[in-house]
Amino acid sequence: MSFASYVYILAFLPATCLGFWLIQRIKLHAALWYLTFASGVFYAYWNPRDLLIAGASVIANYFAAKALLSSKQRPRWLFVGAVAANLLALGYYKYLAFLLGLVSVELASAHSVSLPLGISFFTFTQIAYLADCRAGKIKPEQHVPRDYFLFVSFFPHLIAGPILHHSDVFRQFRGGFRDDRATKIATGIILFSIGLFKKVMIADNLSLIAKPVFSLADGGTSVSSGQAWVGAVAYAMQLYFDFSGYSDMAVASALLIGFRIPFNFDSPYRATSIIEFWRRWHMTLSRFLRDYLYIPLGGNQKGERRRFLNIFTTMLLGGIWHGAGVNFVIWGALHGLFIVVNHFWRDYVVPAMPAAGRSRYLGIPGYILTMACVLLGWVFFRAETVSGAFMLTTRLFWLPQMSFEGSPATTSELSLILAACLIATTLPNSRQVHDHLLSGNLAQHWRIMGMAAGVLFAVAFVAISPDSPFLYFQF
Repeated sequence: MSFASYVYILAFLPATCLGFWLIQRIKLHAALWYLTFASGVFYAYWNPRDLLIAGASVIANYFAAKALLSSKQRPRWLFVGAVAANLLALGYYKYLAFLLGLVSVELASAHSVSLPLGISFFTFTQIAYLADCRAGKIKPEQHVPRDYFLFVSFFPHLIAGPILHHSDVFRQFRGGFRDDRATKIATGIILFSIGLFKKVMIADNLSLIAKPVFSLADGGTSVSSGQAWVGAVAYAMQLYFDFSGYSDMAVASALLIGFRIPFNFDSPYRATSIIEFWRRWHMTLSRFLRDYLYIPLGGNQKGERRRFLNIFTTMLLGGIWHGAGVNFVIWGALHGLFIVVNHFWRDYVVPAMPAAGRSRYLGIPGYILTMACVLLGWVFFRAETVSGAFMLTTRLFWLPQMSFEGSPATTSELSLILAACLIATTLPNSRQVHDHLLSGNLAQHWRIMGMAAGVLFAVAFVAISPDSPFLYFQF
């Protein structure tokens, strides 16, 4: 079931919250197992077969972590073997058909398998946990079935993140969820309403603008520069409001049960550099890539050339993690290149500038260049063919190919795109709203915030469509 569905809003979430709060009054241990069971029901609703795959992964990784923690040496071979088994499972379901397709389309079709929902997220969560076990960041007494199974399967983050770290939730499992319960529930209702509105009223309507443009390009039909710009900007905003809307509802769902999980976004379209963009976009993935890829590769400890190579490799692998396709490889490579250039500029060029003149190169020009790079990357991220992505790119940025003949969009479509841009770049984001309310300001603003949330929820609730999955479900 999707967060933006009637069965989730009217049945699953209320039943889960009510059941948990009632059971925890009797026995905390039973309440946490109840949440694990509810998370299994949530996941199995999509496809019961996927529950068997995810369950096998969780059980296997639990015993692998237990074996690591049981040994004082925490042998490298055991850790490498466990990580390799996770990556092989991920590779089989996610990348086998793609790799076979490089050899033969018929061979790929014969060996195609359906992708278990959220496999990238629960696999990476468990790899990070294994790495922390080997590094001694988890004590043997902390590794108990109840906490581990709930940590991995907790339904708000299970399908598409945020990617949890054990430190985010383990303390809360021991009763921390009871703190500020009323404030958390009220904040959760407000955030859920905001997220639902983002998804249903903004992202879903933007998809109707972006999809035809990319379909034409992928089908080999030429589009004008005006159409390309409309389609690319519409998709950039669609992806942001879709995924940030999902993340808002994930954080809100956890708050309604009493748990706090990390935010994934902090107004990324306000960034003035690509480095800053990745500190604001999909922040839990950025944290994972930094801690479990970039730093193990050597980080910045082995010289500048190696540092730049590590940055590029990390982003390239991050692109491949998103999907099996040449376009994702290009997208990851582009962002790796962008970040390397940004670091070189920041470390070597900016210090040589006169201090009085730096702002003119780091303010508005930096913002425009950052958004151009982000938009270029999203074209490859969204397009289903390399040829379609390159055709759109030439229409966007190659002056000799630019043509603005014809009307690229209706007035209402352009108004929606403009409104989405203004919301994303000027209004307080969900993280700021969350922090403001939980800092003790809910009491003085609850009437205004409650009424606004009620309006957003009511408008979005009646517009829910069963044929509108979240974009990041495919990863």
